[in-house]
Amino acid sequence: MTTRSCNLLLGVGNVLRRDDGVGVYAARRVRGHALAGRLDVCEAGACGFEAGATLAGRHRVVVVDAIDAGLTPGAIVVLRTDELRPAIRTGVSLHDAHVLDALAETRLLGCAPGRVRFVAVQVCDVSAGIGLSPPVAAAVPGVVRVALNELGLGWLWRGWIAEASPAARVSCGDSVPRAEGFSWN
Repeated sequence: MTTRSCNLLLGVGNVLRRDDGVGVYAARRVRGHALAGRLDVCEAGACGFEAGATLAGRHRVVVVDAIDAGLTPGAIVVLRTDELRPAIRTGVSLHDAHVLDALAETRLLGCAPGRVRFVAVQVCDVSAGIGLSPPVAAAVPGVVRVALNELGLGWLWRGWIAEASPAARVSCGDSVPRAEGFSWN
């Protein structure tokens, strides 16, 4: 039996729609480093209700995902769950479930994670295709740094700073805007 870490980084998105896959790319970047049980990393692609089991009982969770909020492409924002409004959807299907639905499921079952933050990256291009646009790709090291800070594991980032491009280090500082009232698809 594998022991679960109390910390989780959940990368969400569709890698077949360019920048929409930024959460998955960030998760892969973190997964490439030795984390020695301090952090579980999960790629959730199109997240559904099954994510509830992955989220359940964690102390800290960071969800990395794309957002279209009219910001500068590659901009990073950190949001609490109470700052998000689910997008209005017609009809309900298991294929349309979102991480917010999975979090609601954990609350109903009494096993909600203790602290959840969304690290969202402003998209530039969500057309069909593989690979991130240049501004979103440049933001990935900053996204990882912010996510680790939100998980209380920012010290892990210090060893990775040499890997970040100079542009990413300048544009993604410690001060990340906190935004309110975004709709999440």
